[in-house]
Amino acid sequence: MNTTPIGSHLAFPRLERDDDPAGQLLAQAPMRQVSWVSFVALTAVVGLGPLSACEPDTETRFTPHACLNRLTTDPDFVDLSTIPWVAIDLKYASPDNFMGENLYGDFRTALLHRIAAGQLEVSAMALQALKPGWKLLVFDGLRPRTVQRQFWNRVKGTPQQEYVADPDNGSIHNFGFAVDVSLMDEVGREVDMGTSFDDFSPLSEPRREDEFLKAGKLTPAQVENRRILRRVMSKAGFIQYPIEWWHFDALPADIVRKNYPIVE
Repeated sequence: MNTTPIGSHLAFPRLERDDDPAGQLLAQAPMRQVSWVSFVALTAVVGLGPLSACEPDTETRFTPHACLNRLTTDPDFVDLSTIPWVAIDLKYASPDNFMGENLYGDFRTALLHRIAAGQLEVSAMALQALKPGWKLLVFDGLRPRTVQRQFWNRVKGTPQQEYVADPDNGSIHNFGFAVDVSLMDEVGREVDMGTSFDDFSPLSEPRREDEFLKAGKLTPAQVENRRILRRVMSKAGFIQYPIEWWHFDALPADIVRKNYPIVE
């Protein structure tokens, strides 16, 4: 099996592609549409090694900002703004989120583990084949568990609880393997997905799109935009979270939790 590098992030196996435009373009780049057992074997071959978990020390005040800032120099993490056709709007570095507050301080860099970043680069290439000039719009990537605990404290015992991962288990965001993402069109406008980011309501749930389309609560254009996003993300092996159209995991949760340390 041949391999080709995606930028400097990782080398993935070259596999058979379908004959659509995105597939033809991606035939020139690696894809990771392989079984997860094969992927784990691949990571052992290429020697990914353990991550730095960003734990507190005696010299640095332990805040989400300090943790994230330290990880910008860790080779296992990638600044997503360095990937072509990716735009950043880091929602938790502003009040524009369900918490209504800035949780990242003045930190403005979206990070992912290099495996997930390599997949995102493939997704951005797929988007270019389908919608030239469009970009992936990233709302969040790596998220320290300290922030996850703030989320959980806000929603625990409310109807919103099902939309937030219990920090005792850890969100896949807390490992750097989940990304919140939308689409931006060729003139820089955010594409209409039918709800805003962090809209914790049934209307945001991909599993109920057909129901809401038939009821007239989502338009055909809104559903098609979501399908475009899912298509380009799944091209690189991302897994759609069934109750949030914007949330994608790079690997299955059990594999992430078993093989990688959480970022505190």
